[in-house]
Amino acid sequence: MKPGIITLTTDFGQIGPYVAAMKGILLGLAPGAALVDVCHSIAPQNVLEGSFVLAGIVDAFPAGTVHLVVVDPGVGTDRKLIAVKAADQWFVLPDNGVITGVSRGHPSQGVWEITNPNLARREISPTFHGRDILAPAAAHLIKGGDPAELGAAVSRFITLRNFEPTPTENGCIGEVIFKDTFGNLITNIKEEHLTGRAAKDWVAEIAGQRVEGIVRTYGDRPTGSLVALLGSGGWVEVAVVNGDAGRVLSAGPGTTVWLRTAN
Repeated sequence: MKPGIITLTTDFGQIGPYVAAMKGILLGLAPGAALVDVCHSIAPQNVLEGSFVLAGIVDAFPAGTVHLVVVDPGVGTDRKLIAVKAADQWFVLPDNGVITGVSRGHPSQGVWEITNPNLARREISPTFHGRDILAPAAAHLIKGGDPAELGAAVSRFITLRNFEPTPTENGCIGEVIFKDTFGNLITNIKEEHLTGRAAKDWVAEIAGQRVEGIVRTYGDRPTGSLVALLGSGGWVEVAVVNGDAGRVLSAGPGTTVWLRTAN
């Protein structure tokens, strides 16, 4: 049977041999696999950003897809490498919290630590586990290999706290977890937190600015307006109509956002 889809998400950027080296390993071990580049411009070592990107793609791919993720500031240390099954797909990645965005909406169907040296490359660089350990593990899974051959099953993995806003009496306190290429500031506040009140009754406060109401789409306000809306992934985001909210507000990942009902 022809191998299926392997996606790649890294913080490697587009310069240098790193992405191509991993693809070479994958194609050598799983000829015919369809390789999909999700994103290689994750900010260096930004596990939270990588986790957000994964959360945004999981529902778009079919069962059996293998997602190879290398955002690994702890490469070469004693941090674990794991394979997680969720949503009938595989996630092969460091155990550093990058799985958090997926695991919030998709319960784990099994977790295995990747430790079997027989599935890794013969020579392993302490600074390139993506090529030497994770890529061979991804190829093993896409070919229908038994996950138990990767290593022992484990019962837990690391998760990030940033994906959960803090409830308050009349709303919640969240934070920006991603700034997209348009400068839109995507928060960790989801549609489920906007219950009990109409969209017009909510107020977002960020970087000293107050945004009245949750609009349906960017064009609902004039150009240059600061707006809050539910983006395509179901997260509340703050944007400037036909502009760059990150630049206007001097804000980005980690910026606090208060969402409360209007007084």
